[in-house]
Amino acid sequence: MTFKELLDCVRFEDVAPLIVKMYPDMGQSLGWYKIHFDMLRLMQPVLHEDANDKVCHITMKDWEDGSGLHLNAYPMEGDLWEHSLTKELVIAPEVAASNEELAACCLWHTSFYGFVEKQVDEHFRIYDLDMATLDRWNNSLYYKVRALKNFNVIREYGGFIPTIRQLSKLKKAELVKLAKDSVWFGSVPLNKIKRKKRFRIEFLEHYYERMTVISDFIVQAIRALKDARNYMRVEQLCELFHSELFCTEEIMSYASNGKSGAKYLYELFTSYDMIPKMDGIVVRLVTGTEHEVLTEDEILLCNLLAEGRKYGDLILDYDPALGNQVVISYAAYNSNNPLVK
Repeated sequence: MTFKELLDCVRFEDVAPLIVKMYPDMGQSLGWYKIHFDMLRLMQPVLHEDANDKVCHITMKDWEDGSGLHLNAYPMEGDLWEHSLTKELVIAPEVAASNEELAACCLWHTSFYGFVEKQVDEHFRIYDLDMATLDRWNNSLYYKVRALKNFNVIREYGGFIPTIRQLSKLKKAELVKLAKDSVWFGSVPLNKIKRKKRFRIEFLEHYYERMTVISDFIVQAIRALKDARNYMRVEQLCELFHSELFCTEEIMSYASNGKSGAKYLYELFTSYDMIPKMDGIVVRLVTGTEHEVLTEDEILLCNLLAEGRKYGDLILDYDPALGNQVVISYAAYNSNNPLVK
């Protein structure tokens, strides 16, 4: 039996509780496991001759943490998913596991570096940057280069970038605390001069990391604002820089059997708690077709995302390559003021 054949003969509803049982710290990630499972089931297996192996050995392995033997699938981590689907599962004689347990184990390994391609890319920091001038393992430089690139795009569209001085007192205090914690709790003792220099490096790293995350979302959404269906302006999106708390994520549907992508995400979000509860949310909804009026499934999805929040804004976009699938990218934030007044 190949990994692809294994996935096709189990239901995620039966695999999910076993993921939690076998990997208790994964309980909060079941929504992402569902996406990973459905993504793999829609993917076509493709053999790669230069991959780690053409088979996957299922054995019992001692994790050396005192918890005893655990089901293990090797090699799965690091191979392209399309190749992993082709792998024949070679099960050791001492293994007595159901198909659902095998699937839970394999999914844990295949998602080790990320549940979807974008997360894997972020893990390895594969970005269109000038790598000749970038030490990819230097966080402060990495985020600075990426943020400054975004800033240029935002300014081209008429947006503004607040300086450090223009950030709220609470946000600056938070960045100072993060930087101090990094300095004082480091493994190497520092004198006053080195500590001050290190503090500045740590502060800018946290500053640019935050500005990168926010500006990534703005750049992603900014080109859709010229669509006549949208009411938001670039300046209003830039108010996200002043938010007290901010998080963003992109989630694509992997619907099958004629189900719409919007319905897939609606059912996903009603089953799994994947969207943080914050004051406001900006949702960029990307569909495979451009249409003036939202479908019933799209309306249900958007209403669900805005439910229980003080502020909610929607940006419509489309990408013909999506077909029946949809993508949402959201920015959830805490603020005393709405973005659109």
